[in-house]
Amino acid sequence: MKKFFQDGFLAIFLSFFAPISSFALDAVIYNENVLSQKVSSEINLIGKELYEKTGIFLALAVGDKISLESLTQKQKDLPQPSVLLVLSKESHKVDIVGSSEALSFFDKEAVLSPYAGTGTILPILASKKGDIYNAALLNGYADIADRLARYFKIELENSIGNANRDTLNILRILLYGFICFALLYYTQRRMKKRHQSQETKRRRFG
Repeated sequence: MKKFFQDGFLAIFLSFFAPISSFALDAVIYNENVLSQKVSSEINLIGKELYEKTGIFLALAVGDKISLESLTQKQKDLPQPSVLLVLSKESHKVDIVGSSEALSFFDKEAVLSPYAGTGTILPILASKKGDIYNAALLNGYADIADRLARYFKIELENSIGNANRDTLNILRILLYGFICFALLYYTQRRMKKRHQSQETKRRRFG
């Protein structure tokens, strides 16, 4: 009888704390009405798989009115080693903080690069087209997760990085192709006008 009550108490105790443990594994630790439920769920899936396979807790905190400094303070409460991607609409800033060990596993500056060929967050935020915050944070979070996965030589089943990179590469090719076409068209127009001008002068003074 005593063992029955002990086992029953243990079951109740574990069931009581199970939701807390599950919640603690959610990658989105703070969301001030910026991320959609769909994006939050995708990020949580990636973060859970990454944590299970590497032991690295990759979290995300995004605020509307809260400052970037307040968001970065949340990293102190995370399980170690950890990485925290933070974005504050109020501060107009984005950053990546974390334990020195976890940050050594990937190139933080590459993720935060403002150049489209390297960065996966700032180029989207700078575009100011569509839902930039959901797109930028999902893209940036997935990029960090993929970089950590490559470091540990594992594959993430929930990774969206490859698809995103392929899409971005196609967009870059189209953009650069359009720029090259525009420059070529402009150069040809200039040369044609110059040629016509020279022909006119020859007719006038010839």
